Amino acid sequence: MLLLKEGIVVTGDGSTLLEKGWVVVEGTKIADVLERPDEAAERYAERVIDCAGKCVLPGMINHHVHGVVFGPVFASGASPYPRSRVLELLDRNLLQGQTTVLNVDGFATMEEVWETQRAHPVRIRTATTHFPLAFEAADRCDGSGLGPAHRAMTVEKMLELGAVAIGEVGGGHTLGGGGQDYIYIPRAVKEKTGRDIDSFQARALKLAVLGRYIDPSACDLGKVGEVLREIGLADVLTPEEARRLVVDTVMPSVQVTLEGYREAAQLALKFDVPVIIHNAPTSMKVVHEVARMGVKRLIAAHSNYLFTREEAVENTRKLREYPGVIIDAAVHDAFGATRLVSGPENLFAFFQHDRADIISTDFAAGEFDSMLQAIEEGVARGLISLPKAVALGTKRVADAIPGLAPGLGLLARGYEADIVITEYPRVSRVDTVLIAGRVVVEGGRRVA
Repeated sequence: MLLLKEGIVVTGDGSTLLEKGWVVVEGTKIADVLERPDEAAERYAERVIDCAGKCVLPGMINHHVHGVVFGPVFASGASPYPRSRVLELLDRNLLQGQTTVLNVDGFATMEEVWETQRAHPVRIRTATTHFPLAFEAADRCDGSGLGPAHRAMTVEKMLELGAVAIGEVGGGHTLGGGGQDYIYIPRAVKEKTGRDIDSFQARALKLAVLGRYIDPSACDLGKVGEVLREIGLADVLTPEEARRLVVDTVMPSVQVTLEGYREAAQLALKFDVPVIIHNAPTSMKVVHEVARMGVKRLIAAHSNYLFTREEAVENTRKLREYPGVIIDAAVHDAFGATRLVSGPENLFAFFQHDRADIISTDFAAGEFDSMLQAIEEGVARGLISLPKAVALGTKRVADAIPGLAPGLGLLARGYEADIVITEYPRVSRVDTVLIAGRVVVEGGRRVA
C-alpha cells in the first residue's frame, strides 16, 4: 500500500478540492480518497508520501499531441522523427504531468504504437486517418514517411486493433497553418534561394500571399514586396516569384484536405467513434458543415488557434449550437517559446467565457507548454477555478473520447492510480508522478 497524505487533493470531477486529503493506493488502483486522517492506513502503508502544502491531481490526459510514436508525423505523412526525439517528447509530456497521450499523427500503424509503448511508461493511445482523401492530401504536401504498411491500413482495421478516434483530420501542414511556417515554406525558400528564414518570417510571407484564410485571391504583391525587404529576400526573389513559391508550396493539399473532413465525418458516423478535426480560419466553414452532419463526438481541435480573440469566442459559441461538438483549447507554446503562438490571450478568453470543453497541448514545433501551466495561469488570474480547470484536462477528456483513458482521469476509489503531485499553487511544478501506482517521476526527474 502507498499512502499520499495531507495534500490539497483535486479529484478531477470539476468541483471537489480537499484541503488535507489522503489518497490510498493499492497495487495499480486507488483504494480510497479520504477527507480526514486514517491512522490504520498510515500504519500499514509500505510507503507514505507527505503531501502537506502540495497538490495531488489525476494524471493529465493529453488528447492532442504529435511526435510521440515511431511512425509518420502530421497530416502530411512526413518521415518519422528519430527514436531519440520521440522519447524526448514523451519525457516532456511525462515531466509536465501528462500521463496519457493520444497520438494524432493518424498514419501510424498499431505496430508502431505498440513498439513505442514498450519503450516508455506514458500511456500511449492513437487515432487514425487511414482513409483515401487523407492519403491524397499527405502525398500532395509530403508523404515521405508513408510506406506500404501505412498505405495498406484502413480506419476500420485500425479501430479493430485499438485506435480510439479518427484524427487529426487536416493540420497546419496540409491546410497552410503552422506546419507550413516552420517546415515547408522555409524549405522551399532554401531550395530556391539558398537562404534560411524562420517561422515568423515564413508566416509573414504566407499572409502577404494568401491572407489569414489561405486564399490565393487575397494576394497583395505590394505587401509581398514589403515582406521580402523586411526578411532580407528582396535581392533574390521578386514579389511574383515569392507568390508562386508560396502558392505552389501551400495550396496543393488544401482543397483535398477540406474534402477529407466530410469523408472522415462519414466514417465517424459509420463506426460511432470520435473524430478530431483541425479547426482554424481556413477550415472554419467546413467544420460547421461537418458539425451539421450529426457526429456524436466532433472534437474541434485547438479552437483558440490562429483566430482573433473575437473570432475564436464567436466561432465556438456557434459551434456549440450543434449537438456533439466538443471544443478543445490548446496551450501551444504561449507561456514559453512563443514560437508558434505569441501569447495566451485566446486561451484566457476561453477560460473567461467558458468556451473550453477540454484542453490539450498540441505541438508548437515541439515546444509545447504543459496543460498544468495553462491551468496555473488561468486560476491565478481568477478566470477559472482549480477544480474546474483540472477537469478540463482529466475526467472531461476521458468522457469525450471513451476509449482513450478508461478508468482514468479521476481520483476516486477503483480508478487507475495515475497521480501527479505538484507544488501549490504553482501546479505546473511537477514533483512526483505515478502511473498505475508506480512512481515514475520523483523530485521532478524520471526514475522509471
